[in-house]
Amino acid sequence: MGLTAMGLIFWPLCLIFFFRKDPQRLLELTLIGGVLQASAVLVLGGLGLQPSMAPGMIFIAFMGLQLALGITFPEAMRPIRFCAPLFFSFFWAILGSILLPRLFEEKVLVWPQKLDEIATRIPLSPQRGNMTQDAYLVLDLVMFVMTVLFLTRREADPQRLYRAYLIGAMLACVVGFWEMAHRLIGSIPFPKTLFYSNPGWAVLDTQMSGPVPRINSTFTEPAACATFLIGTLYSTVWSTLRGYGGWLTRLMLVMSILCLLMTTSTTGYIAMLVGMLLLVIYAIISRKRQLFRRLMLFIGVGVLCMGFTTFALAAFAPDVIKGAAAVILETQEKKQSVSYEERSQKDTDSYQLAWETYGLGTGWGSNRSSSLLPGFLSTIGVVGILGLVIWNGRLFATIFRTLKVAANEQSVDAWMIEATMTALLGRTVATLISGPVLGTMDFYVLLAILVSSLMRAQARKRKTLRA
Repeated sequence: MGLTAMGLIFWPLCLIFFFRKDPQRLLELTLIGGVLQASAVLVLGGLGLQPSMAPGMIFIAFMGLQLALGITFPEAMRPIRFCAPLFFSFFWAILGSILLPRLFEEKVLVWPQKLDEIATRIPLSPQRGNMTQDAYLVLDLVMFVMTVLFLTRREADPQRLYRAYLIGAMLACVVGFWEMAHRLIGSIPFPKTLFYSNPGWAVLDTQMSGPVPRINSTFTEPAACATFLIGTLYSTVWSTLRGYGGWLTRLMLVMSILCLLMTTSTTGYIAMLVGMLLLVIYAIISRKRQLFRRLMLFIGVGVLCMGFTTFALAAFAPDVIKGAAAVILETQEKKQSVSYEERSQKDTDSYQLAWETYGLGTGWGSNRSSSLLPGFLSTIGVVGILGLVIWNGRLFATIFRTLKVAANEQSVDAWMIEATMTALLGRTVATLISGPVLGTMDFYVLLAILVSSLMRAQARKRKTLRA
C-alpha cells in the first residue's frame, strides 16, 4: 500500500471537508477528481484508487452516518421511485455476474478485462473481473443514491456542483495544453508521476498522428480524454445557445474545442459531428426561431474563425497546415489500421456472445468489448438493456414534458436539467462510438443532479398549479 503525490492533495482535503461537515465540497471535489482518471490517490498492489473515489467514499461515509443517526430525507422517495428501472438494471447486472458465468462456464470464449495479461480470448468462468466490476457498480449506485438524498436538502447547491464540473474540465484542458507544449518543446517539464500514477492502467502518452503529438491530458489515452470533453462541449454549447451560464461556460466551450482537436481522436471528431447534426435536427423540428438563429450564428462564427485561422497559418506557419493535413489523412485511414481491426473483432465477438448465450449475456465483468453496445449485449444481455431502455425512455420523456411546460423559464433547475442532460448525452454518444464501459463516479453525480433538478422542477410546478 502506498500514498501517491495526488493522494497528498486529495486525502487532506477530504478529511477537512468531512470534519467541517461540508458534503457539498466533497461532491465538488468528486467532480473535479473525475478528470484525473490516470492517477491514483492510493496504490494497493497493482490497483490504484482514482482521485474521484477518495471524496466519493468519504461523502458516502458522511451520508451513511447521517442515516445511522436517524436523519430522514422524506422528499427523496419520489426520485428513488422514479429511478426504479435503473435500479432493476443494476440488480440484474450484479445477479447476472454471479449466475451467468457459472451457467455458461467453459461453453463460450470471452475477452478478459486485463487484455495486457492475456491477449486472446479465454473460456468463460467466474473470475476476478466479475468481483471488481461489481464492486465499482455497487459503489457508483450507492454514490448516486446518496447524492440524490443530499440534493433534497435546502443547503444543497446544484449550480455549484455544475461549476465544479466545468472547473474539472478546465483542469483537463490546461493539463492538455501543458502536455502539448512539453511534447513539442522538450525543455518544458511535465509531471508524469503526478498525473499518471495509477498502476492499474496502461497510459498511452507517446502516440503520434503523423508529425503531430496526440495528447491525453489527465486520461489514459486520447480517446478517453475526447470522450470526457465531448460531454463538456455538448453541455457548454447547449447552455450558450439557450442563454444559460456566464463567462466560465463560454470559456470552456472554446477550451474544449481546442483540446479536442489536439487529441486527434476519431471518436471525438465523429461525436462532434453527431452533436452538430443533432442540434440542426432539433432546431428544425422544434421550430424555435431564436434557437435556430443562435445556432446559425454559432456555426457562422465558427466557420469564420476556422477560415481566418487557416489563412493566418498558411501565411505565417505553413508547416502547421501540412501537419493538420497529415492528421486528417491518418484519421481517414484508421479503418485500415491493425488497431481498428482488433477493436472491430472484439465488438463482433461480443455480438456473437450475445447470440451464443441466448440473449442472457455472460455476466457483468466477464467480457470486455471495444464499444458500449456490444459490451452491454455480451454481459448484461437483452434483459439488462431492456431495463436501461425503459429507464432512458422514462427519463427523456419526463425531461421533455418538464421543459415543455417551463419553456420560457430561465430557472436554475431548468438550466441544471439541460446542462447535465447534454453533458451525459455527449459522454454517452462518444462511448457508444468507442468505449467499453460507461460510468465513473462523477458520471453518476451528474446523473443525480439531473434527476433531483427534474423532481424539484416538477414539484414546483405542482405547487404553482395548486395555488
